[in-house]
Amino acid sequence: MNMSLDYPVEVIEKGYREENRHYCCLLCGEEVEKGVIYPVGDVFFEDWRFMEHHIEKAHGSVFELLLSGGKDQTGLSDQQTKLLFLIYEGKTDKEIQKELKIGSMSTIRNHRFSLRKKEKQAKTLLVLMNLLKQRQEVITEEPDNDGTIEKSFEPPAELARYFSKEDGRLKTLRLNEQEKDHLLAAIALFLNAKKVYTESEINVILEPIFEDYMLLRREMVDRGVLTRNTEGSEYRLYCKNENGDGEEMDFKKEMKLKAKEEKPSYGIFQIKNVKNGKLFVSSTPNFKTLNGLEFMLNTGGHSNKELQTDWSEHGKDNFEIEILETIDEKDWRGTNKKKILEKQLDKWLEVIKPYGENGYNSLKKV
Repeated sequence: MNMSLDYPVEVIEKGYREENRHYCCLLCGEEVEKGVIYPVGDVFFEDWRFMEHHIEKAHGSVFELLLSGGKDQTGLSDQQTKLLFLIYEGKTDKEIQKELKIGSMSTIRNHRFSLRKKEKQAKTLLVLMNLLKQRQEVITEEPDNDGTIEKSFEPPAELARYFSKEDGRLKTLRLNEQEKDHLLAAIALFLNAKKVYTESEINVILEPIFEDYMLLRREMVDRGVLTRNTEGSEYRLYCKNENGDGEEMDFKKEMKLKAKEEKPSYGIFQIKNVKNGKLFVSSTPNFKTLNGLEFMLNTGGHSNKELQTDWSEHGKDNFEIEILETIDEKDWRGTNKKKILEKQLDKWLEVIKPYGENGYNSLKKV
C-alpha cells in the first residue's frame, strides 16, 4: 500500500495528518474524530493514540511501509534496503553480516557510512527545494492570469482588532463562530473563484494573513470554503455553480447559511444485526460520530463485548445503523443535551427492549 508523500516530513513519519476535527490516516483515509476516548480491550486510548493503534494494526510500521516503496521512492539499492530493515529490527553487525552473507565487517561499516552520507545529501536537497519554492512563490506586484494586480489582504472592519498593527497578520483564530465565518468569507473573496490552486499557492496567499497558515487552510477546507482533491494537490473555492462561475457570489451569506446547516444534530440510534435480529440502542451528541462508531467496531474496539464479537464474526455488511430519533431542541427549551439524551434513550429502551435474546443492551441496575 502506497503512502502519500505530499506532506511535511513530520507528518509522514507519523503516518497520519491532523485536521481541525479529526485525524486522517495517510494510507487508507480512515478518520478518527478528535475529543473521543476509544476503548481497545481493557485499555482506553486518546484520539491520536487510537489513530496510531489503527496504523499499527491495519498497516504495520510506517518505517517498513516507506522502505517497501522500492528504489524509485527511497533511492536505496536492494542491499541498502535490506541493511536498513535489519538495523531497524535491532540486529547486531555480526547478525547482519551472517544474514546478508557479507564477507567482512568493514563492508557493513562502509554501508553505514554510505547511508549517513545519503542522509546528509537528502537534508541538503530538502533545504534546496524549500528555498527554491520560497523563491518561486513570492507574491510580487505582477498581473495575475486575468490581468489584475495582486493586492494585500484587507480584513473586514469588524475584525480589525484581531489583526496586528505591526505586520498586519491575524493574531489568533480563536474567534466566535460568526466572526470566523466573516473572516473566511473575506479570504474567499480575496481568492480567484475560477482558479485551481496548488497547495503551495494557497500557502503563499495565506501565510501573510496568519502565521499558522496550515491551520487556516485546514479551517477553510473543513468549513467548506475550499474544496480539494483526494491527493491534496489541488484546491479551489467552493462555488454554487459547478462551471466555476461565481466570483460575484456572496460568500459571507453562503458561509452563514453553511454554519446554520452544519449545526450538529443528535439523538437516538440503533445497530441491527440482520442475521439474528438483535439490536443495540444508544444515543449520541453528534450523529457524525457514527462514522467513528463503525470504525471502532471494524477495529475491534467497542466496549460492548457481545456486539463486538458478532460484528467481528458476521462482518459489517450484516449490520445496519439506523437513526431512531433526531432531537428537536425547540421541544426541550431549558434542558441540557445530556438530560435530553438520557430521557429519550430510556424511552426507546422501554419500547424496543433490546435485552437478552432480543439485543445487546444490558438492563440498568436499580
